[in-house]
Amino acid sequence: MEVRLETAALSDKPALHALLQRYIAEFTAFEPVEPDENGVYPYYYFDAYWQDRDRHPYFITVDGARAGFVLINRTHYVRLMRPSRSIAEFYVMPEYRRMGVGTAAARLLTESLGGWWQLMMHPKNYPSHTFWRRTFDYPGAVCLKIRRGPKWYGGGLRGEVMTFKAVRE
Repeated sequence: MEVRLETAALSDKPALHALLQRYIAEFTAFEPVEPDENGVYPYYYFDAYWQDRDRHPYFITVDGARAGFVLINRTHYVRLMRPSRSIAEFYVMPEYRRMGVGTAAARLLTESLGGWWQLMMHPKNYPSHTFWRRTFDYPGAVCLKIRRGPKWYGGGLRGEVMTFKAVRE
């Protein structure tokens, strides 16, 4: 099984948007989000991933088939004394879960770009806490810390923010 990251081109926006809709629909189990009158969940920064030089959209592929996506940006949930990237959204389709796809994709992403990273975990999404801790508990991620994040979610909930430095292989 070959896991790769593929930059999402402008022509790939509809395909990525469809995956994003699946992701948001699943995420409503933790954070209430209402679709618009057309049944579409809003994601206000979606177009910016093809316009802003600090935002990057990727597909996660398995043996050439699209299995999910990851969106990265430079949002800082907690203050670091150095520049960092953030994993803003990360989604692996259910049929590719529990096969190591998410772990492989996350490590590939952070190792290929290196440097400091942060990601925020929703306080009610316990499976994500387990996933992210396991994914970055390895020698390729150093100086790993978990901090209390800002009030970000509905009801003033605070997530936990993971910070680490990715060592390029």
